[in-house]
Amino acid sequence: MRFIQNNHNHGWKSVAKGTLGGGFPFHSKLATWLQEYTNIPQDTELEILEVSCGEASCPTEETMIVWQDQKFRISRKKENISKMDVDLSWKRFVNKG
Repeated sequence: MRFIQNNHNHGWKSVAKGTLGGGFPFHSKLATWLQEYTNIPQDTELEILEVSCGEASCPTEETMIVWQDQKFRISRKKENISKMDVDLSWKRFVNKG
């Protein structure tokens, strides 16, 4: 028996650059929550990347916030990030081994 594999790429795509002080046009509260729950300096240049797959059998949707040599991932599309997502993802980021 052979299995047919449908391989596809989940490449990260840059969707925005800016600082916490400037906010983000795709989410009215994200910058505020990042200031509240993280120690990312307000004037640090951030890049927001997103990976998303349109295939129904592949529910990949994730956002990554990059600054300096750091990468902070949130398992949600950028527009759908909640306050709790930021809090829990930051705790996981800080406590990673």
